[in-house]
Amino acid sequence: MNVFDYIKLEENNYRTVRVPLTSSKDWNMKEHIERCTNVANAWYHQGNNDGLRPYDDIVTPVINVGFRSEGFDVKDIVPFVDDAENSYKSFLIKKFHPQWARKNELDTFIDDVVESSVIYDLVLVKNINNARPELVDLKTLAFCDQTDVMAGPICIMHQLTTGEITEFKGKWIDSAIDQTITLAQAKKKVAIAQDRQVQTPGKYIACYELRGNLPESWEKEGGDPNKYTPQMHVVTYYKDDSGKDQGITLYSGPDKPLSENFKALKIDRVRSKGRACGRSIVETLFEPQVWNNYSAQKIKKLLDAAITIFQTDSEELANQKLTELPNNTILKHENGKPITKVDGNLQNLPAFQNQQIKMANDARTLGSASDAQLGNNPVSGTPFALQQLVVQQGQGFHEYRQGKIATFFADILYRDWILKYLVDEMNNGMNFSEELTLDEMTEVYTKMAEHHAEEQIIATIKRTGKVPTKQDRVQIIETLKEQYMKGGQRGFFEIVKNELKTIPISVMVNIKGKQRYMAQNADKISNLLKQVISNPQAFSQMPGIAKAFNQLLEESGMSAIDFTQVTTAPEQPAPSTTPATTDQLATA
Repeated sequence: MNVFDYIKLEENNYRTVRVPLTSSKDWNMKEHIERCTNVANAWYHQGNNDGLRPYDDIVTPVINVGFRSEGFDVKDIVPFVDDAENSYKSFLIKKFHPQWARKNELDTFIDDVVESSVIYDLVLVKNINNARPELVDLKTLAFCDQTDVMAGPICIMHQLTTGEITEFKGKWIDSAIDQTITLAQAKKKVAIAQDRQVQTPGKYIACYELRGNLPESWEKEGGDPNKYTPQMHVVTYYKDDSGKDQGITLYSGPDKPLSENFKALKIDRVRSKGRACGRSIVETLFEPQVWNNYSAQKIKKLLDAAITIFQTDSEELANQKLTELPNNTILKHENGKPITKVDGNLQNLPAFQNQQIKMANDARTLGSASDAQLGNNPVSGTPFALQQLVVQQGQGFHEYRQGKIATFFADILYRDWILKYLVDEMNNGMNFSEELTLDEMTEVYTKMAEHHAEEQIIATIKRTGKVPTKQDRVQIIETLKEQYMKGGQRGFFEIVKNELKTIPISVMVNIKGKQRYMAQNADKISNLLKQVISNPQAFSQMPGIAKAFNQLLEESGMSAIDFTQVTTAPEQPAPSTTPATTDQLATA
């Protein structure tokens, strides 16, 4: 068997072979991905989505809650220098990281990872060696190990335009690329849809990227067919004159181990043991959606049957159209031949409506989506504290999943790939600007002021021979610090080339989400601040109060810098300790 036959064989197995999970249940990964895709898009999994059958979607609101609740922001990811002697350089990495993240659209990547996890409970990430990783669209998988995606070779089908494949000249086999472009057709192959093709205005080439441990004889002539080595193959197919598939090798060569090229995240690892995808939020809603649609179809049939019919034996009134009669018309029927109405009332409609309500509530329970999380107003009279408690408790499931995703970023993606590319870019030497928080401004500008104050004092001593007093030094530092603070929150930084070359870097992901609990703690914080503001000196006497106040301002969307005069209120002069005079004592 050669690589072309292997890909075709495994692609067919991926579609047809089912994995036994228990004695009564089996599973197919391609079917799972296709059904999750259909349900997440409010499409029928079987039969035509032609609009003739109602589809009452109860899944979309629930998975939208998952998307919002399980995601996090780039600002929650904090890289730092994991070395005591060079810990001060953490500041540079921390400030450069948002720049790098924006350039590489890391926020979008985080959202994509969360959505793949919610819909399929499988995230497959590919290393592209010089930037943030790339999320593999599971619908483009030609095949993989259905029991464990990282346990065997992975094959991805790419649809490349002629322009995109031309960019690989010099990296792949140029003559093969030219041949492929010549044979390409204006059609696009859809792998998830049983290889159906769609007509397109431009040419597309279906390329298969195969990576994993493969027979050595596939990678080099004369290799041992019984020896397996990490390899990468990129191939495509065309039809010969007899209609048979013939393969073209675009690239073939050695590769890094599979674990260095791909990383995978599956959250539900216990219940779904033995299959590559976990039991996703969308999968838990399969049955509620089926029965909700069943009720919707029954209601449609009841509505279709709800017609108004009148009957009579009268020859004179027969076949009269009531809509053509003038208003307030009185009809006289023949003796013994009255007009009667046929019962066309809806039967059992409330039963089906109640069933739909039950299915919608079941879906919300399974997906941990409360009314507040769905954006629905609470029932009139619901206490604010109770509403917040319900949201917090319902958030627990999503916080669990969010923690798993955050760990995947911090302990796997950043550790193995992202930090290396981040530091490599910084080591090239660069200038950049980034905004500082109030704490960062205070720390940085204090250091700058102290340094420049020493330079001024040394210059003064050299020029006048006088040594400034301690009070003079403090005044110089405060004056310089105030000048720097007026420059605003945006600071400019310069990184010296290779400054971070041999320094160990680590990362933590802080997803505690303090802002999520700000509304819950609003009453407590407000009451505390009322007491503090009534005594402004508390800010100087208790520094922790000022920090809490700054945090409240920042999470409320306001700048703490605008309130620095509040948090740095001058202390009242201490009461005089001079002994009282005789006259004062007498007066007292």
